[in-house]
Amino acid sequence: PVHRGGFTLLEILLALSVLSVLLLLLLSSFTGAVRVRETLSSRSRGFRQVRLVLDRVGTDLMGAFATTVREESALTLHEDELSGKPAATLAFTAFQLPDGDIGHPPAEVVKIKYFPRIGADGVSLELHREQSDLPFIENKISSRERPMAEGLRGFRVELYDGSAWVKEWPTAGRPKTALPKKAAVTLVDAHGETYRREIAIPLAGQEGNVTYSGRRRPAGP
Repeated sequence: PVHRGGFTLLEILLALSVLSVLLLLLLSSFTGAVRVRETLSSRSRGFRQVRLVLDRVGTDLMGAFATTVREESALTLHEDELSGKPAATLAFTAFQLPDGDIGHPPAEVVKIKYFPRIGADGVSLELHREQSDLPFIENKISSRERPMAEGLRGFRVELYDGSAWVKEWPTAGRPKTALPKKAAVTLVDAHGETYRREIAIPLAGQEGNVTYSGRRRPAGP
């Protein structure tokens, strides 16, 4: 008898089934790799955002000062909740170098405020920074506000008064212009990771030696 070359229908169906499984596995591996890459990229962006915020807040707080001559120079802290998340509002006066913005005059003394808002998704928090240049002059210059971080699940600030960490400032029994010795800033990112940084405030305890211009009074004889 004569045997003709070729495949039977069963063999073709079996080959197609094996090919489909292989293609499905390859597609699954590719999709998984893309998902992992997106996750890592998101984590990297989130970590970079948190690091930049902590560095900026730390730099600002290291220049913080208050003077008994000007009560409006006082540092204030209030913690609230937004969408069930810790949301602190921190305001203080600080020394700062000019930032190169030609639209605003250089100022050695600025008023800075950090505060959160509900994000565009209605759930997460956005952290904003507001700066007022030359805050003690009568004709005040309009303040500048800019977003610092988004997608947060918490922004908390604690202040160390020499004996305990507190979430409100000034505390009872202290002068309004008193400064804490240290500040601890905590951010919770979109993935629930917590980042905390402690910052020493060098001018704490010098409130009576700093005039409204920011210069220390000359020492007595």
